[in-house]
Order: sequence, then C-alpha cells, then structure tokens
Amino acid sequence: MTREDRILLACARQELLPRHRRTVEGLAAGGPVDWDGLAATAERHGVTPIVGANLLRCDAARLRIPTEIARRLETAAFENALRKELDAERLAAGLARLREAGLEAMLLKGTALDLLVYQEPWVAASRDMDLLLRPMAGWQSGEEERQVRRSLYRSGIECDLGQHHDMNMNGVLPVSFESVWRDARPVRFRGIEAWVMGPEDLLISLCINSCRKRFLRLKGLFDIAESVRRLAGLDWERLARKAAEHRCEGIVYAALFVTASTVGCDLPEGALDRLGVDALRGGLLRLLAASVLRSTSLAQVGPGGAVGPRGLSLLLPYASFRWSQAWRSLCFAVAHPEVHGPRRRPAADPMPMAPLTP
Repeated sequence: MTREDRILLACARQELLPRHRRTVEGLAAGGPVDWDGLAATAERHGVTPIVGANLLRCDAARLRIPTEIARRLETAAFENALRKELDAERLAAGLARLREAGLEAMLLKGTALDLLVYQEPWVAASRDMDLLLRPMAGWQSGEEERQVRRSLYRSGIECDLGQHHDMNMNGVLPVSFESVWRDARPVRFRGIEAWVMGPEDLLISLCINSCRKRFLRLKGLFDIAESVRRLAGLDWERLARKAAEHRCEGIVYAALFVTASTVGCDLPEGALDRLGVDALRGGLLRLLAASVLRSTSLAQVGPGGAVGPRGLSLLLPYASFRWSQAWRSLCFAVAHPEVHGPRRRPAADPMPMAPLTP
C-alpha cells in the first residue's frame, strides 16, 4: 500500500489516539504526499468526513496540507451532516408510510450504525438506506402497498420484503431471516417504531457487505472495526453460532482478518478460531488477503469495491464462500451482468445488484 493509503488507514477511526497522530505526522513528514489523490480516494471510499476531521486534529505544520484540500476536508463533515439530516427526515417519512401500509422495518447497514455505532451520523457517508420488511398483523398485499415500496426504492431507500438481497447476496447465502428477526431489538427512529439487528447479526451483515465489496472498501472496514469496538453486548460465541447458521463463517473470518490487518480491530483472543474455519482454508484466506493488501492501492478500488486489474482481489471473496455458494455467485454474475451498472430498476422488488463480477 502507498503512503497515502497508510495515512487513510490511520485516520479511519472515531477515536484518534496519540499513536495514530504520530503515525500520520511521521508519514507526512517522511516524504511527498498526494493530498489531492488522498482526498479523492477518501471520498470514493465514503470516509472523507472522519478522515478530514482526524487530519485536522494533527499538527498542520508537519502535514503541510494545501489550503484548498484542507478546506475541502473541513467542509466534508458539515456537508455530510446536512445530507444525513435530510436522509433521516426522508427515512422517517418512509417508515411511517410503510407502517400505514402494514409493514414494519428493520434498519440495516448505515441507518443502523447511525444509531448504534457512530458517535455522530456525519462520520461516514452512505450511498443508500436499506430496510428489511415484514408484515404486521392483518397485513394484506395489494397495489397500494407495492406502490409505497416502489416509490421508496426510487428515492434511494432499499426496502426488501421477507429477505434482503445485500445480506443473502442475491440468494447465495442461506441467511435465516427468521432468526435475524427473532434476535432483533426495537428502536425509535425520529419517533417512528423500527427494529435493529442484534449485535451479532449486525456485525455479520457488515462482514457480508464487505465481501460484496471484495473486502477492500475502506468504509466497510471502518464499519466493522468500529462495530467490534462499540456494539453493546456483542457475544463472540453467539456470533460464531450465527455465522455457522447463515453458512458464512469464511466470509466473517476473511472480513475480520482484513479489518485487523488494515484499520485495526480489537478482536478478543481466539475470535477467529471460534468461527470453525479449518486450518487449511484459514491459511489460504490469510495468504490471499495478505497478497491482495500488498499488491493493491486503495486508489485502485472503486465505490463498489471493484479493482482495475482483476485477479487476487476477485479470488479472495470467492475463496471465502463454500464451494456451492461460489458456484451460485458465479452463475448469478454471468446470468445478470446488467445489474453491475450504475442504474437500478425502479420496481417493487427490483433486481438486486450482484455481489461479484467474474
């Protein structure tokens, strides 16, 4: 990884300790830094607000950030705070409409992290809002209910009924959504009743999302590391059982290993061993992850986790699957190449984006 990558990794955390500041200042003082490229990479990875805030906590004289870039980083948090406020208002209105239509919602990914993990909603930029829906007592499917979901999808609120395509990777993983709901916790979002996953399912969902981005998107690694540090009541034995139930032990193993190897992750002793990944497969995942990190710059990674030159970066996610899952993922990617484009179809249950491209 480059000097700019190492600065980004040191700054991708909510608590910037003195040792992290010394790392950043030492890297900046040790040679030229492409600050414009660093800012562009941070923006593409969705971490500009927290990276900018942490850079401004360092010694400005040692960093020598150009004035224009420093101003750009300083305003990122304010711009994201405003965007998050507007998104929250839109989401609250959507939750209310869904309840009127007889559906209750579980907050996923960034919407849940805003409540449970982020100190302030502005720290990371989210590209969409995701909901898992289930019928309330007396619910009946009809055109009015489908129209509500259709309009929310068009506005950037992904609301899947019964299951969520990001979490089961378009049917690749046999995620037990019944189990997810059983362990969920009630919350209130802007006065509207909603649900969040239990801490183990939430962390597993973040690991799955990181796999979808080939384990290389910095916001995904930031989310995993901060969730490990801050999720109340996280039980590692229970997490291992849930990962086995969802048949994603390899994915969780790879995601936690990559996170620990990059931004750092406060894993308890034996946390990876508890996942039950056999020694040969675990060794392969660690070897592939180390090779990918050694040969890839964050500047090469796109918003969806795609990397310019393919190879190891594509092999690592497939290696984290079970064999049958890898085959299903490959078949889906080949059969639905159109879902890798930037446009999404507005529909009640739109075609989900595929996790990987062969």
